[in-house]
Amino acid sequence: MRLADYVIKFLESKKINTVFTVSGGGSIFLCDALYKAKKINYIPCHHEQAVSFATESYSRIKNKPGAAIVTTGPGGTNCSTGVACCWIDSVPALFISGQVFSNQTIGNSGVRQVGVQEFDIINMIESSTKYCVMIKKPEEIKYHLEKAYYLSIHGRPGPVWIDIPANVQNANINEKKLKGYKPKKIKKNNIVLDKKIKKIADMLTKSSRPVLHIGHGVKIAEGEKYLRQIINKFKLPFALTWNATDLIESDHNSYIGRPGAFAERGTNFIIQSCDFYLSIGSRLPFMVTGYNARDFARNAKKIMVDIDRNEINKSQVNLNEKICCDAKYFLKTLLSYMPKKIGISKEWLVYCKNIRKKYPIVLEEFKKQKNTINSYHFIDQLSEILKKDDVIVTDMGLSFVGTHQAFKIKKGQKLFTNSGHAPMGWGLPAAIGAYYAGKKKRIICITGEGGLQMNIQELATVMHYNIPIKIFIYNNGGYLTIKQTQQLGFESRIMGSNNDSGISFPNYKDIAKSHQINYSKISGSKNLKSKINKALKGAKPSICELIMDHDQEQMPKAINKRLPNGKTLPTKFEDMYPFLPSNEIKKSMI
Repeated sequence: MRLADYVIKFLESKKINTVFTVSGGGSIFLCDALYKAKKINYIPCHHEQAVSFATESYSRIKNKPGAAIVTTGPGGTNCSTGVACCWIDSVPALFISGQVFSNQTIGNSGVRQVGVQEFDIINMIESSTKYCVMIKKPEEIKYHLEKAYYLSIHGRPGPVWIDIPANVQNANINEKKLKGYKPKKIKKNNIVLDKKIKKIADMLTKSSRPVLHIGHGVKIAEGEKYLRQIINKFKLPFALTWNATDLIESDHNSYIGRPGAFAERGTNFIIQSCDFYLSIGSRLPFMVTGYNARDFARNAKKIMVDIDRNEINKSQVNLNEKICCDAKYFLKTLLSYMPKKIGISKEWLVYCKNIRKKYPIVLEEFKKQKNTINSYHFIDQLSEILKKDDVIVTDMGLSFVGTHQAFKIKKGQKLFTNSGHAPMGWGLPAAIGAYYAGKKKRIICITGEGGLQMNIQELATVMHYNIPIKIFIYNNGGYLTIKQTQQLGFESRIMGSNNDSGISFPNYKDIAKSHQINYSKISGSKNLKSKINKALKGAKPSICELIMDHDQEQMPKAINKRLPNGKTLPTKFEDMYPFLPSNEIKKSMI
């Protein structure tokens, strides 16, 4: 059979039902194989970056690799941002690129290019993939596909890349004679590991003010069952990272929020007041711990559980114990070592509830805006309206951080963004990927006008396939996050972040009309819920433009304090902007 057809057959065997692509000359035989495929749907996007974002989103919904096929040269380089997204956020994905004929590649010649649009994508992409290879011998295709797929899902997941020259794509192969990949079997002795986990169970049992902090690793490892058993049985307060936002519903009795640089103020108080802190499946980046990570959870014994030893060893947090293992195994084993009861303080549980109530995200004044909408109020109302099987995808900036601060998750919902690389323009193509992965559930895309511009061409994909995505656009005058950073840290020297400093945006009503997409606009808080409901109605794509105050603040957030002499002073994790009096902060913590 033709090698290109074998590649598609391999994807079918992995139950990948949709491949995202932009057709091209370098991948022409793979494109032809996609056309002939009977079990795979292909979705051509209008830019390879959108292809990569859609593939990542598809993979997140499935919790297993999706696939992208792109052409040589710029087809591959345009994909590189999405590969970095998958790499940093531990998302398995299979990227396949076409390449020029083997005899037109540079090889080891030292020249920059031989073939038309040729580019050495392997050397460029190697640092952000778990495995990448150019197929030089057709008979090795099975080995490399199987190895790539295996590595993408085992250990810490991540993206892989297969580059296939045109002559190799078109080569005839004997499927029965192909050699596969057999991973080495590693015998694990968990005696030492189990002793460590038992020690953690003993520490947790003796603590009076514990907090569990749950990350994306628990989702990847499918450890939710054991996590729920632990928190339900012992009434343990638990926090979630942004990548784990949708793991457990927000109205769970033991939920304490999502701590970090953009967070609930009360949640950060809880972290700084606990006496036992256990992180499971999070790499603990600065967005979680704040930039002074050594002061994070300063009163607690701190334990980090992660499958990647490099992440544990590089952690800036002052850890008391480091556990390198799979999150599901850790939770299951921890549960087996836990006693019937633990010594958690009742006062601690009361404190966790009350401190969050004292410092809500959505303030009363947010609900009273007349000619504009406050995004936190919008997110609060949207989360009340949406149903338990809806999928919510955000772009970056305020649409990202504000949503994760204010959204109240229902059991069964999906809410995600690329948290680590966080590229503007992620939202719309990711919403497309989510639609094709999620059994065509209702997809909500929340984006800022700045982010939308980065991949606005994908509205044509939405139009062509009549994808019923409900798109909410924040009209906030530009790049709000950047503008506010320039206002607070650079004496309001605004550069390239609003109309006055060099950027403009189109008329979204006209944009919607040209793409045959329904359009509505909301300005003002009056009857907000009914207006949102109206925008969500129907089985067709829609755009709803939200007119916001162009100076709406993102808060609470971690920023440095500016002193009268112009110098800046780093703040502590619990001291968030807008700044509270020091005595109030002291009273609010244990």
